Amino acid sequence: MNKAISLLSCVAFFPLAACGGADNTEAGADAPEVSETSTPQAAADCPVIEARNWSAWVNAMPGPDAKPTLHVAGEIDLPTPGYDIAWQEGMADRSATPVQRLMLTLTPPDGMVTQVITTESVKYEGPALTKTYGGVIVLCGGEALAEIDEVVTAE
Repeated sequence: MNKAISLLSCVAFFPLAACGGADNTEAGADAPEVSETSTPQAAADCPVIEARNWSAWVNAMPGPDAKPTLHVAGEIDLPTPGYDIAWQEGMADRSATPVQRLMLTLTPPDGMVTQVITTESVKYEGPALTKTYGGVIVLCGGEALAEIDEVVTAE
């Protein structure tokens, strides 16, 4: 019983890596390779717990030096506060009303942080390829977080 209490207190107060115990790797198993050129977020490694309230629109309002701009907004729940959030434009299909792909890259904070689910509002703004889009797909870790079918144009 003392060993169970000791392990419980170790888990409660320290990261699991700091606790002593059995090695969970199989004998002879290779450790996963880490590439120096890997991105901060590996494919299929998206920390988003839930995503919701997505919308997309094109600002095509006239005016001096005005250029159509694509706007995408939504909310994501992350396991801790302090993530760096970045957007990257992806491929758009070549149809008359293209579907734009946007990648959401999330880099975890350095050091120790509070383990509390945090809601973040995320917003993208970038040049629009056209005034009308067939949709927008938001990707994270190689998987779709949101597929927005209705993209409104404000003219």
